[in-house]
Amino acid sequence: MHLPVLSTGDLVLRPIEERDTAALFRHFSDDAVTQFMDIDSFTNISDAVQIIHFFRENLEKEEGMRWAITMAGSDELIGTCGFHKINKPHFKAEIGYDLRPLYWGQGIMKEAVSAMLAYGYDVLQFNRVEAFVDPANIASSKLLTRLGFRYEGFLRDAFFEKGKFVDAEMYSLLRREHSRESIY
Repeated sequence: MHLPVLSTGDLVLRPIEERDTAALFRHFSDDAVTQFMDIDSFTNISDAVQIIHFFRENLEKEEGMRWAITMAGSDELIGTCGFHKINKPHFKAEIGYDLRPLYWGQGIMKEAVSAMLAYGYDVLQFNRVEAFVDPANIASSKLLTRLGFRYEGFLRDAFFEKGKFVDAEMYSLLRREHSRESIY
């Protein structure tokens, strides 16, 4: 699988590379960023090196892909987004995304995920994209709703993260719904 550069005008989504190690460390060592994620906040630069290798291996195995989110005209990583748990036989994948708190509430993630979804439906030929959200992560639920995702249900103790079981809300967006949302 190939990970292309996606441009939206205001943003550039590009492959994550070794040069992003320091930015990834700063990003994922922020508890506000990792609060609702299934990873602990980074405590060592080697954590950033490992996640870069993890993203690369997932791409090579065609199980996932992750982009660095940057502002147009700047190459600094301000967040990441991507597909994981790609299931080719069933034409579906799960999405994940994160952004530095300085950029929250500016529409950046909506723009980034929209570009990523267009690539997923148009190029990767996904029929279904899923998202699992911690019920306390209201901003993420609102983002998915604005993108046209539909709430499918509440999953009790769905994941074991950071030493405890956590609930999840499940959302999905089908190709035909994405096409319809793109028209309006």
